[in-house]
Amino acid sequence: MSTAHLLYESYELMVILGHYGSGKTNLSLNLAKKLKKLGREPLIIDLDIVNPYFRSTDYLELTREEGIEVLGPVFGSSSIEAPSLSPGIDTMIKNATEQKPVILDVGGDPDGARALVRYTPAIEQVKSKLIALVVNTRRPETQCLEGNLAMIDELVSTATLAIDALVGNTHLAELTTDEIIQQSLPLLNELSEVSKIPLVCVTVPQGSSLQDSLNAFALPIERLVKTSWQ
Repeated sequence: MSTAHLLYESYELMVILGHYGSGKTNLSLNLAKKLKKLGREPLIIDLDIVNPYFRSTDYLELTREEGIEVLGPVFGSSSIEAPSLSPGIDTMIKNATEQKPVILDVGGDPDGARALVRYTPAIEQVKSKLIALVVNTRRPETQCLEGNLAMIDELVSTATLAIDALVGNTHLAELTTDEIIQQSLPLLNELSEVSKIPLVCVTVPQGSSLQDSLNAFALPIERLVKTSWQ
C-alpha cells in the first residue's frame, strides 16, 4: 500500500483541517469517492459554519450521484446564512467503522476549528482515526515555514487535538500546474521536519506526470469544488 493510500484506506474517522482556501472540501469529496470505489459507505460531516462559499453540503447533487451521504449545517445548501450544526453528530462519529468511515470537513482557521471542540470527546473515543492538516503553500498565510507553524499551533490549541499527518495540496484552482506543485515540495518537507508531523501525501491532478516522480506520495484527485462563477 502506498503512503498516499494510508490517508484514507486504514481509518474509521478522518478529520480534515486546514487554512481557508487550502482545499479541505475538495479533498474530503475526493477521499469519499475513493472510499466508495473500495466498497465502503463513507459519510461526510460538514462542520464548516464559517465559510459560505466552499462547503461539502453545497455539493449534495454530486455526492448523491456518487451515493455518498453528507450531513452538514442546517441551511447549508440554501441562501440562508444562519447555519447551525445538525443534531446527532457525536453519535455518528462514535459509530464510525472501517466499512462506514466518517470524514469531518472542518472550517478553516481557528474560528472554524472551534466548531470541532464540542466533538473532541467523541473523536477521542474512535481508536482508528487520523487528524490531517491540508497545506496549500500558495495561500498568503501559509507561504512560509513560520506561517504554517503558527497555523499548526493555533489549530492544535483551538481544536485540542494533535495533528497526525500533513497533506500537501498546493494549488491555484484551474491555474494549477505541475511546476507549482513541485515548487511546494521543499517547504512541505521542511514543515514536516520541523513540526515532526509526517507528510503522508501530495495531491496531484489526475493524469499528471507527477504521479510517477512522486511515486507513493502522489494522491491523484479531481477538481470537484468550484465557485458559482466557474
